[in-house]
Amino acid sequence: MTAFSITGSVGGRDRVLRRSRRRRLLDGLAGYGLIAPAGVFYLGFQVLPILFAFVLSFFDWNGINLATARFVGFANYVELFGDDSFWRSVVHNLLAVVLILVIQCLGSFMLAGIINAGIRGGRFFQLVFFAPMVVSTVAMGMLAIFIFSPSQGLLNSLLRDMGLGALAQPWLGSSTWALPAVVITAILQNFGLSVLMFISGLGQVDPAMLEAAEIDGASQATILWRIVFPVIRPVASVVFLLGIVSGFRLFDQVYVMTSGGPYHSSDTIVTYLYSIAFAGNRVGYGNAIGVVLFLILLVVALVQLRLTRGGRAND
Repeated sequence: MTAFSITGSVGGRDRVLRRSRRRRLLDGLAGYGLIAPAGVFYLGFQVLPILFAFVLSFFDWNGINLATARFVGFANYVELFGDDSFWRSVVHNLLAVVLILVIQCLGSFMLAGIINAGIRGGRFFQLVFFAPMVVSTVAMGMLAIFIFSPSQGLLNSLLRDMGLGALAQPWLGSSTWALPAVVITAILQNFGLSVLMFISGLGQVDPAMLEAAEIDGASQATILWRIVFPVIRPVASVVFLLGIVSGFRLFDQVYVMTSGGPYHSSDTIVTYLYSIAFAGNRVGYGNAIGVVLFLILLVVALVQLRLTRGGRAND
């Protein structure tokens, strides 16, 4: 009787385990079935085009007749790394990234801190800074053309009314000011999103911890570095990563406002890629530029993720 009970309990346990495994298998299959449609779209519209771009970067092709494509190996990359116009575009993108990180990321953090402190009209300021996000980049670029116009532009008119007419510039027609004007336009459009993200991060900071630190005599810098920053680090990492990516992918505002001019002084990697691949009918060379840009952004994203995970591990 005891042996039968032991055997029966073991058999029952095995049946429970088999049912548990079957249930997990069915749950897994159901999960894969739910994400399968999205996976198919992602494969068709993201992964395959990226792979196709990698393949085309080794060919010389005019983009019209695929039969005329000629395999050239690494010739496109060799030419690319000796292309002064490409490296000038890279420098322009790096300048854009610096301006975005300083003005957009740090500025949005400071503004988010002021709004989170509970100033009157905080909701109104959030709405004002977020409003440009709902405007298309083309419309924002057209509005910026009106603002930076040398004769009828709002900026030059304002400078003249303030008695600072000597500072008036042909902003978009100047090889010095065209790129900063375009980058500032892009910053104004994305500034509100960064503010909202930082506000959400600051909302996770425990007020009791801040109060206790102030009672213990901690300085504001210590509170910011030891208490606030560890809490908002994930949000800050995303904001800075998006800022870097947007700086390297700058295209719409440049194309609408300056088309890369004057004299390619506002060309970016993407606008140069566009002019080479579509205007110059050198699709293979253009894809080589795209592959290099993809690798740059991939390295940036991996470094950012590494730093974020390292910060969490130290916490």
